[in-house]
Amino acid sequence: MSNLHSGGQFFATNKPKIAFIISSLTSGGAERVLSTLANAFVTDYQVTIISLYHVTPFYELDKNIKVISCKAAYNKNMRFIDSLSNNVFMVRSIFRILKKEDISVAIGFMTTTNIYTIIASKLAKIPCLISERTHPDFDPLSGFWIKIRKLTYPYCTKLIVQTSSIKSYFSKFIKINKLTIIKNPLAKELINFRDNTIKKEKIILSVGRLDPVKNHKLLIEAFAEMSRDNWKIQIVGEGALHTQLQELIKTLNIEKSVELIGSVDCIQDYYSKASIFAFTSNFEGFPNALIEAMAFGLPCVSTNCPSGPSEIINDGENGFLIPVDDKNMLKRKLEILMAQPELREKFGSSAKASTTMFEIKHISEQWQYLITQALQR
Repeated sequence: MSNLHSGGQFFATNKPKIAFIISSLTSGGAERVLSTLANAFVTDYQVTIISLYHVTPFYELDKNIKVISCKAAYNKNMRFIDSLSNNVFMVRSIFRILKKEDISVAIGFMTTTNIYTIIASKLAKIPCLISERTHPDFDPLSGFWIKIRKLTYPYCTKLIVQTSSIKSYFSKFIKINKLTIIKNPLAKELINFRDNTIKKEKIILSVGRLDPVKNHKLLIEAFAEMSRDNWKIQIVGEGALHTQLQELIKTLNIEKSVELIGSVDCIQDYYSKASIFAFTSNFEGFPNALIEAMAFGLPCVSTNCPSGPSEIINDGENGFLIPVDDKNMLKRKLEILMAQPELREKFGSSAKASTTMFEIKHISEQWQYLITQALQR
């Protein structure tokens, strides 16, 4: 049975009812994008968020957004038969919520939830938009879910992706007129906290969960081999590799120069006082942290990973692009920026100017156009 866990007061209105559907409202990138969009849409729509599993929302939500969860918690130790039963339960739960809340358009986020959303929306006889948040070539999905995705995705109303390479992947089995590229928005509340009066420090910042795909190990090892001249590294994010990375820092004897910050509520403070941003991912769905850093006017050194950085950074103009996992090139580009404050200023100004297209007002307009189209079906 579904449970209403949060939400404000809801009054009779003629606004269309839309529902976002996601696994949970934790601190991930997809969750941030969904929360940002939901907050932007409350003026024009009655917004509901259907969360498969209940958690207290990490990102702040407008009081007029209704949050409904399908289940109390995720059991990672489920047997296969229980997993199948859980899939059926989720589809039925989403369907019932869509009907009970009289939702006009469903919007799914992330692969498994997208599949549930497509099936539930078909049962409810309403249009659905779905959004992929990572590049399928690098998504650790099981063969079962890859096959189910290929079978179900063609039945969506629209599939929203972040980059041209992701669009190219899905165009192999989905009609091209169902595919749309919309970049991720910058969080309005984050941009509002930009403070140019904060004094820059000799800090190279990296932001992202402590996961192998983010390759923080590359940054730490590169920095250990560099002439540091009182520069420091701060890595903001939490994850399974925290202990392993801390041990690496200790082994390399750079404990005074490299700091694992963990998760923070005030990420803007770290963007504001850093002087350089390092992005070392092996692959990305869309590099949210890179966009945020550029919006704060930080000169960036980024791996040219799939997918996203090359669509944002013009190498040598508003940042540096380097090959994936190339420690020597990372060292070289960081050392150039560390030694040249004028170049840092030039790259930072260009980076900031190039991120205006990611402001929420522009991104929300693109989403609203698709929602309006769906409502007119």
